[in-house]
Amino acid sequence: MWEDDNEGFVACFLIKKDGSKTGQGRRGYLEEGAWDAIHVIEVGPEEEENTNHQLTSTVMLTLTTNNESSRTFSLSGSIRRQMSMKLSVADGHLCNMGRMIEEMESKLRNSLDQ
Repeated sequence: MWEDDNEGFVACFLIKKDGSKTGQGRRGYLEEGAWDAIHVIEVGPEEEENTNHQLTSTVMLTLTTNNESSRTFSLSGSIRRQMSMKLSVADGHLCNMGRMIEEMESKLRNSLDQ
């Protein structure tokens, strides 16, 4: 976390999910897999008990399978999305940021599923 030039602050959250053969998230024929998410939230100065939160999220996904029917298959890519919300200071900055990140991760996961 750090202060910005607009009397607010910026926070960065990094999430890594390992779905490889040796990882805890092993599923099916997955040999290697990772979900790397970077969430940057800019929180503006307080305005009448509310603050503006701007979230920019990037997810990098890599998957590698290896079985008899598909042989070796690798897929990787990234997706970036933004969202902005005006939220109450009474709920606390950390709770607000956590809710925004959970909502964004869910939206990104659904986008990648499709």
